[in-house]
Amino acid sequence: MKSLPLLSLCLLVTHGLGYCEDFTQFRGNMGNGVAEKTELPETWSSEAGLTWKISSPCAGWSQPVIWKDRIYLTGAVSETDIRPANFADGLKSPQSMGVSLFAKAPDVTMQWKLFCLELATGKTVWEQTIVEGKPKFPIHPSNSWATETPTVDDTGVCVLFGAAGIVAGVSHDGKVRWTKDVGVFKTSNGFGTGSSLTSHDGLVFVQNYNEESAIVHAFDIQSGEEKWKYQRPEKVTSWSTPLIWKNTTRSELVVSGGEQIESFDPASGRVLWTLRNVKAPTACSPCCDEKHLYFGGSDPFSKGPLFALKAGANGDVGPEKKNAEFAECAWLQERQGPGMSSPVSNGEFVYATENNILKCFRAADGERLYQTRLPGLDLIAACPILIGSNLFFIDETGKSLTVKVGPEFQVVGKADIAETVWATPAVANGALIIRGVNSIYCVPAKN
Repeated sequence: MKSLPLLSLCLLVTHGLGYCEDFTQFRGNMGNGVAEKTELPETWSSEAGLTWKISSPCAGWSQPVIWKDRIYLTGAVSETDIRPANFADGLKSPQSMGVSLFAKAPDVTMQWKLFCLELATGKTVWEQTIVEGKPKFPIHPSNSWATETPTVDDTGVCVLFGAAGIVAGVSHDGKVRWTKDVGVFKTSNGFGTGSSLTSHDGLVFVQNYNEESAIVHAFDIQSGEEKWKYQRPEKVTSWSTPLIWKNTTRSELVVSGGEQIESFDPASGRVLWTLRNVKAPTACSPCCDEKHLYFGGSDPFSKGPLFALKAGANGDVGPEKKNAEFAECAWLQERQGPGMSSPVSNGEFVYATENNILKCFRAADGERLYQTRLPGLDLIAACPILIGSNLFFIDETGKSLTVKVGPEFQVVGKADIAETVWATPAVANGALIIRGVNSIYCVPAKN
């Protein structure tokens, strides 16, 4: 497939105007689901309207990250088929949700790899094996052996493979600069790992919350030196990704799991506040704007509230009664917590999904402005991305909708690539990158 239009755009941006915003970590540069201002085409498919499409060089649900004219992609490679299943097929497996007490890790050797691709063409520039071996534990068939998204900056790329217990720093030319063993542990219901990396001011943060321990690591991005470590007394599995919350008071590292959220000073690891006795994000991650942190969670067994926490909290905070209001709570909406997909806010509105239902709230006071089923979409596992004045959603079957940001629901675009998608998409520098179970897609985007 030809890729001259995007190549020309990349050359123009590179030599004329300077690079647009990159997409450097899970859910974008700030980790909150907000991307650059750009426009997507109204429709495309697996065979039309694309800049390029390639076969995926590896298996995994990690989000691609975009840095200038390159894409960085992590995944696992094996001689056997280790691609993840969709949710329905995964539920049919005896390993689903820990149903089988006799499930064992597959007796196969895997290579956990980092790939560098050309943004203009999808061509592989280089690939690097970070670790090789056999998995220690089984995972849910719908999860992958490489679900953790890397993070990238001008010094290089940091990767995390939870199934192998390895975090590493890699230069932009593919050389491994350092590796750290953070351990491999049992997860709740045998689902496997999924918390992605977060970086800030020269540090990369690893949340390793599982059934055996609950630890946050802070490593120097360039050297791999551990700068600080925090261990939560309570053991809890969480697939939530840490969030840097730049608010009106300070910058905070927010880490979530179970019924508790912690906030740290990113540089020192000092605990700023601890919020207890709430249904905290565990399958999804929180989002934020300058004034509020938005969080909550729902699962097949219970629906928690959607909370808005005011900036400036200190010490132990939280309700006496579980999931009730508390002093630092700006507002809450009962039974409105998101499901697998993380919420997103532009500072005026907050959007949350559960399965294929979209809810819009006013950020100032939490009033729900609308609730609607996203037409034509099924289960949504990938996080929505706020792209300029629009929201982009893609479900696990590969159908997508582009929705206008505002107090009323309005669809402005739709597409279908007819492929299983759980990975959150990335958008920057003239391209929307979608990772399917079999293929990688590049959709042209324009400023």
